[in-house]
Parts: sequence; C-alpha cells; structure tokens
Amino acid sequence: MRWPFSGLNRRRWSGVALVVVVALLGCATSGIAARTARTAEQRYAAQLMDRYTSDLSRAITTQIQRYGDTLADISIALGAQTDLTAGDFQWITNKISNRHLPGATSLGYVVTAPESGIPALQAYWRGRGAEGLTLRPAATTGEEHAFTVFTRSFDSVPVVPGTDLSADREAAETLQDAYAIGGFAVSRAYVLPSDQALPATRQQLSFTFAVPVSRIGGAFRGWLTMGVHGYDLLAETLRTQAHGTVSAELDDPTDAVELTIATSGIRADRYSAELNRVTTVSAGLRTWELEVHPTEQLLQEADRDIVKTTFAVAMTIALLLTLLVALLTGARNRAMGKVDAATAALRRDIDRRQQVEVRLRERELELEQMALHDPLTGLANRAGLDARLAEAVGRRTDIALLLIDLDDFKLVNDVHGHAAGDAVLTEFAQILLAGVRTGDVAARIGGDEFVVLITGVPDTDHAVVAAQRILGLAAAAPVRVGEDVLPVRASVGVATGRTGDTPKELLRRADIAMYQAKHLGTHGVQLHDPSMTDRRAADARLGEDLAGALERGELHVLFQPLVDLADTRPVGAEALVRWHHPRLGVVSPAQFIPIAERSGTISAIGLFVLETACRQVVEWGDLYVSVNLSPRQLQEPTLVADVLDVLARTGLAPERLVLEITESALVDESAGIAKLRALRDHGIHVAIDDFGTGYSSLHYLTRLPVDILKIDRSFVAELNGTPEGSGITEAILRLSQVLHLTTVAEGIETAEQAAELQLLGCSVGQGYLFARPLPPAELHELLLSPSPLPSSPS
Repeated sequence: MRWPFSGLNRRRWSGVALVVVVALLGCATSGIAARTARTAEQRYAAQLMDRYTSDLSRAITTQIQRYGDTLADISIALGAQTDLTAGDFQWITNKISNRHLPGATSLGYVVTAPESGIPALQAYWRGRGAEGLTLRPAATTGEEHAFTVFTRSFDSVPVVPGTDLSADREAAETLQDAYAIGGFAVSRAYVLPSDQALPATRQQLSFTFAVPVSRIGGAFRGWLTMGVHGYDLLAETLRTQAHGTVSAELDDPTDAVELTIATSGIRADRYSAELNRVTTVSAGLRTWELEVHPTEQLLQEADRDIVKTTFAVAMTIALLLTLLVALLTGARNRAMGKVDAATAALRRDIDRRQQVEVRLRERELELEQMALHDPLTGLANRAGLDARLAEAVGRRTDIALLLIDLDDFKLVNDVHGHAAGDAVLTEFAQILLAGVRTGDVAARIGGDEFVVLITGVPDTDHAVVAAQRILGLAAAAPVRVGEDVLPVRASVGVATGRTGDTPKELLRRADIAMYQAKHLGTHGVQLHDPSMTDRRAADARLGEDLAGALERGELHVLFQPLVDLADTRPVGAEALVRWHHPRLGVVSPAQFIPIAERSGTISAIGLFVLETACRQVVEWGDLYVSVNLSPRQLQEPTLVADVLDVLARTGLAPERLVLEITESALVDESAGIAKLRALRDHGIHVAIDDFGTGYSSLHYLTRLPVDILKIDRSFVAELNGTPEGSGITEAILRLSQVLHLTTVAEGIETAEQAAELQLLGCSVGQGYLFARPLPPAELHELLLSPSPLPSSPS
C-alpha cells in the first residue's frame, strides 16, 4: 500500500538533508578559510623576516665596505705624501668622523721597527710633528714591533700614540692579514686596549680594521687602523633598517667557542621558531653569523585580523547559503530540469561571445601597438606622438617638448656596426622611460631622434631641468658592446607651449633649439628663444666651404705664449687654428670647429695644426708647444702613429709636445685613454683643458694618463682677492699638488689675477695680459725682445 504523502516526505527529508549538508560544508569551509588566512599571516610574517634579514645583512655588509673604502681612500692619500707628517695625517683625516661611520672610535697610523731601531724611529716621527711621542715596546723579544705614531679619536676616550700593537694578538693578526692580502682586514672581536680602562658596563666587543699604506711606487709604508665598536655598529644599522621590528645578534664563529659580538633589540616572547633567521656577513677575511628574531612590533604588524574577519565572512556566507538552499529546496525538483537546460544553453552562448570579444580585443590591441609604437624601442612612434600632440597642443600651455638627437650616432654605426647602434637606441629608450613621469610621452620619430612631451610644466625652468635630468641619466649609463663602453651623449632642444600653438610649430621651435645645442657642443640643452634662427642651411654651406679650406690654404695657425708667472718669461706656446674665409672673412673657431667635428674634417685639420706647430717650434729654441686634440681624433685608430710620424718629420723632441684633451673626451675610457697612454709612453705630455667644467671625478682622475691640468678661464675670472673668489682655483691647485700634476691658468687678463695665481701656487699661465694669439713671425719677435711681457705688480 502506498502512502499518499510518501513522495512529499521523501522530497521534504531530502531537502532537510541537503540543508544540513550545506550547513556542514559551510562550517568546514569557514574553518578551512580561517586556517588558510592564518597560514597567510604566518607567511606574511616570514616574508617580513626575510626582507628585514636581507636588508640588515646588506646594510651591515655595505657599512663594512664603507669602512674599507674610507680606509683605502685615506691610505692612498697618505701613500701619496713624499714626506708624511702629523699635519698631513690630521689634514687628510680631518673630515672623517663617526657620524657616517657608526661605531668608529679612532684612527691610527702604524709603522714597524726592529728592537734596535726603536730610538731612531721615535726620533724620526718626533721630527715629523709627533711631539712627545714615546714608543712603548711590549717586550724585548727581538722581533718586529708595530707602533702607532699618529692617532685620531672620534669619541671621548683618548688614544695615546706609541702603543705597540704587536703585543695585542688580535691587532697583530689583523696587521699581518692586511699586509698579506694587500687590502682590507678585520680582527676578531675583542675589547680594544683603549676601552679596557673603562668600567665593565661601558666596555663592548669591538674590532680593529686595517689596510696597508704604500708609497706611489708600491713600497710598503705602514698600516692605517680603525677601531670599531660592535654594538654601536649593530644598533645603528638595526635602528636605520628595521625600525624596531626585529632584534639581532651578531656572532663570531671563528674560534672553537662561538663568540657573541653584540645583541640589539628585544625579541618577542611567544612566536613560531620558524620565524628565526640566520645568515652570514662577510667582513674582510672573516665571516660572521647574524641571527635575526621578531619583536612584538613585527608580530603585531603581521597580525591584521584576517583570521577573524575571514571566519566571520565565511560563516555569514554559509548561513545565507543555507537559508537560500532551504528556500529553494521546494521548487528544485520541479524547475531543475528546465533551469539546467536553459542555463547550459545560455552559458554556451556567453562563452562563444566572450571568446569572440577576447579575440577581437587582442587583435585591436596588436594593431594599435603596431600603428602607434616603434618596434625597436617600444616607444611611441611618429603617429602615436602626433595623436598626443593633437590632444594637448593649442589647448593648454603648461606643456614642453624635448627634441633629442643622439650625438655621433652615425660614428657608432660606422665603427661598431648597426647591432651596436640598435643597442644604443634601445638603452637610450629605457633611459627616457626612467627619466619621465607616467603621464608624459616618450617617442622615437627618426633614426636617432627622440621626443618627450611633458605636461603640467609650470615654467621653462622645469622643462630645462627635465632635459638635464635625462642627459645626466644618459651620461651615467654608458652602453657596453663587447669589450667597448660607448658613452650616450645627446643634444636637446626645449620648446614650451603657447596659446594657439600647432604641433608643427612646436616641433619646429624645438628643432631649432636642438640644432643650436648641437652647434654649441655635444651633450647640452638649449631652450628655444625667439632670437634663434634656423642655422642648418648656413652651417651646411659653411661645411661645404670648410671641406676644401685646407687645400686652398685658408687655415692658419696662431700661437699664444705660455709664460712663467714669476718673471713673465715664455716657456711654451699654444697652437690655435684660424680660418680666413674668402667671402666671410675670419670665421670664429667656435663656429667652424663643431661643424668640422660633425663632418669628420677635424682629423685632417688637427694633423695640419699639429705638424705646423711642431715644425715652427723647432725653430724657437727650447720652448714646448701645446696642441688641442678633439674627441673625434681620439677615436681614430691611427692617432698614435700619425703623431709619432709628425714628430719624426719635424724633428721635435716628444717631451716638447703637449696634447690638450677636454674632460668630455675622456669619459669614454675605451675611446682614447689607451691611445693617450701610448703617446705618454713615448714622452709626450697630456693636459686636461678647461678642467672643472666637464665630467671628470676625482677617483677617475687618479687613473688618467695626465700630466697637466689647465684651469678654466671662468674660474680665473672669479679671482678677486677673496677666499670665495679663489676657492675653486685653490682646490684645483691643491689637487694637482697631491697628484703631482702641473697646472696652467687660462684667460689671465689683469695683473691682479696673475699676482693672486702666484700666491696660490700656480707657476704658468696664458691670456691677453701677456699676449693675444700671434702669427709665428710676431711671436718670434716677442721672444727676441729684451723687454719682459706685462706682469703682476711685485
């Protein structure tokens, strides 16, 4: 017998069962979601620990490297002194402090002596400024002693010179390591002798850092040492890097028993041991262990209440879903078939529509990318730029257009190949992207021409600063092609928006400014000015005339004497080329030399000037001649052979020839430094012209094959008898003295300038005060004249 309500009961109980199952699944899902959220929080805490451990380890390593670099720089400066005195030591180390070297306590200069040589050594260093120096040997063992003769303290604890470091086992081992490796060495952790008299609460484990000091010729001279407190180093680094989120312990595992150097920070009480981190830090020849533990602050930062929130949200969803299932259970059996069929059909239709839309969108993006972007660099192309210009130009005036043309790019293609040219273009595109804001547009519109459209420019100064920033990034990022390093230089024209402007007019103004920048010299910026004219046609005609000027005898060489400032006696002469154009008259070198650089005729002109000058100076006794070399000549592979051939033909001794190079020509190390070294090996002298106005850094200058620094006329013009006016000139003179270089002052126009240069220590100069550039015959008469040249009052 069938009960009339049996089917209804089955559907009812199946609905109840379904609701129960959904509720159980919701609870289980909530638990899983909460557990997943807890795992995510732990993973986030572990990521924080990894990041802080990496930052702290890298910061300690960087700090140790900074110690080493500082000691190495001081060591080089000390080694450059022919007769080191206490005054030299104090002057060289005057700017060193523990402000940027946390934990540093003292500096010391250490020398060695056998037992029998201690009295002589003590007398020697007393004679060099170490007043009251008393060398205190630790024991009469007959072995070498290592005494500190000069000291400098960075904290309140005095360091008495005369201490024998050979009795200090840790310091002695460090000196031996530094001597053996010829570089930076670090001692074991121990209490410095200068701290052993302090109360125990103020003592801390420290290190002795040491580097050898050698003379310029390579002979060993002594050591430079520095004491560093371990806790101060760790605590300062932890403060700047972790901001209280982790605690750290620095251990030295060198000996059989691991030694804890320093600890900083308070670790949390309760946390998973998986959050602890251990890494290593290299210091000289030693390797330290760095243990990093979380603090309560990090655990609080990692705890973002995700678990509670996730569980509450999941439970809410589960309850709502259970209620919904309960409401729909009654109608499920009647409508399920129809709903499933309709849903499946609808889903298939939606999937097909979505697939079609995705394919259409992808194709549209591909076509847009191809139409508006350059395939080599990925920047916008001319069409993409025109679209953005049409949106901005004429509608707003707070815009600026930078038109950028790479300097000497054709030479890169000719010398290194088109693959190298493509690499330069690609790298420069990345430089542009790094130097502009997100809303600005960077485009490539020609072979080596780029455009940057900047919006939101309040004034012209901001536009020029943006262009200079791009040139700075380019100068700092040369492109390496094989073993060659190619500098990236460019000329930038800047034009700002005007009311009623058009894209064509804005581009024209930027183009005129760019050509003006290229005309004035490479790697420069010019802002468009209404007074500028389009000089390209005139320069093209001038370049055609210049191509035959040498054969027609239109180029002449003048000579400006270089005089001894003490008695105004000429000691040399600088050769300067002049062009007497048959139609235009005398053309300024500032006008035709850049054209010769771009066209390549500068190489032939340079050799003409060199041979004319050498042949002329042979007739003038023992004077030397100074000849300018252009950056383009430095790239000629036959430069060395050409110069030596000229000397052979004219009979001029190599030591009477000085070749002048601008600083910008020396930035590309592969282009000319090797050639200059070869010329210098043959006895030819090398000078840096207009020093202080180019790219050279002090560290870079120490590696250049240079004999003479020529002080730029802009610095000489500032001389007015005040410390402010002579600051830069005096700095160049002191630098040349340390590096054993000769200096020549350019552009001396008054007797007062000559007198002040003498007082500052400059011995040779040139300028209109003594003579303008003269033809050879007039300079010869000047040399034969018994009357001296104008000089400074004395």
